[in-house]
Amino acid sequence: MEDRRRRAGGGKDRISGLPDELLHVILRCLRSAPAAARTSALSRRWRRVWAHRSDLVFGDDLIRGVEGGGISFLDALDAALAAYSDDPAVHVGRLKITVPRTCGAKVTGRRVAPWLRFASRRLAGTFYLFVPYHWHPSPRANLEDDELELPPSGGATVIDLRLGSRFHLHILPAGTFAVLADLKIHSATVVGRELEVLVSSQCPRLRNLDLVVNLLAASDIAVRSSTLRRLKFYVLDTRRLHIAAPMLEVLDVSQVADAHIAAPNLVEVLLSSTNVFFADTGRHLRRLAIMLCSATAPLMRRLDSVNYLQLQIPSVTGRYRTGWHELLPKCEILCVSSSGLNVHAFEPFLLHLLRKGNTIRKLLLYFAFPLMKPYCSLDCPCRLPVSPMTNKTILDSLEEIEIHVGGSAHKVDKFVELLKQLLSNIWSTTTLVKLKSVEMNMLCPDSPLSDELCKKIRGMCPSNIRIKSNVFPEGLPQD
Repeated sequence: MEDRRRRAGGGKDRISGLPDELLHVILRCLRSAPAAARTSALSRRWRRVWAHRSDLVFGDDLIRGVEGGGISFLDALDAALAAYSDDPAVHVGRLKITVPRTCGAKVTGRRVAPWLRFASRRLAGTFYLFVPYHWHPSPRANLEDDELELPPSGGATVIDLRLGSRFHLHILPAGTFAVLADLKIHSATVVGRELEVLVSSQCPRLRNLDLVVNLLAASDIAVRSSTLRRLKFYVLDTRRLHIAAPMLEVLDVSQVADAHIAAPNLVEVLLSSTNVFFADTGRHLRRLAIMLCSATAPLMRRLDSVNYLQLQIPSVTGRYRTGWHELLPKCEILCVSSSGLNVHAFEPFLLHLLRKGNTIRKLLLYFAFPLMKPYCSLDCPCRLPVSPMTNKTILDSLEEIEIHVGGSAHKVDKFVELLKQLLSNIWSTTTLVKLKSVEMNMLCPDSPLSDELCKKIRGMCPSNIRIKSNVFPEGLPQD
């Protein structure tokens, strides 16, 4: 039998005779670095081929259910990195580690530290690390298990760390990330001063920064960068944020009480309940997304126009404030959202926005109907005949209306009645010269709308307007 197999194959190992480049292609098709490392048992030649591949991916096969997880994964990962080539001329172009959730509490700082050191020494490209969240009913007995150091890397261009809300990440002050362009750190605790030094001094080519972390102690944070283009800053316990970034174009800030921004080239701003002072921002933005509150009023007054304006209405009760609409800059697309229509007088508020927005081309509404409360009482000042909203408004730019509603289908009949009241007031208080379509998207996870309710929705709009009603039980499809 053995002689027959040799004669059939000509007595040669044809695969091992292929050039290294083709063997690397074969190993990449495995889409698993541990599986590729196991090929080193085939022969000395395969040991050299595996240890010189530039793309190391650990854990993706576990997500697809190809292999088991747990402690065996961690052991295989450690062994594969230890067996990688010692040749300093061999660099890793991509290192991706996705730890399976079955590993649980086994992933300590001492276990993760060698992975970071390997990336620091050998990487010339992208490093991605995902550690799953694991809840601890009580603090770890050894606090060193939660300590982790981020060593400098001279070859990393992209670093993406998602650390499962368990580690205190310390950033070493010595060394630089000389060619790092994209940095993302999620779900970790950091020291404010170390974070400042990292961004402002150790990353001379940083372009994109994404931080969703906690500070070890409440402190002020200063971000100074001459190269930064995009910044997402969700850093809990930041007392005051100071940003000096002359090339910054996109800014997304949340969970910060006070901020001072010097960024003259901003084109997109996303703010959430933040008191922000803009030192030298222009009068026009491509996109502005804000929570409508007194803290954001100064920014609204500063701007003349915005292409895409997103307003988040806070879920609070109280009398409607007619002055809010006077703060709005001109916009082409207006998006109004609320976590629930428990905002007092949402309907008159929207009508006031439309009165101001005679440049609006597209109107989008997002809300959840299970939280809706009745409209304001009949004696409310916003409903009195002297209210300015009762005057007919000519909207000669509005072409599209989209209404996105999420909630439970068993309450949708109540929503339909409120929607009917809202739309009828829009038709009666405005003249829509160019309106072409109204699209309604219902996000009902439990069941679709009945034909009767769909027919009732379509009957709310004039016959000359194209009506489109969609139901997405699993949510809106992603582009």
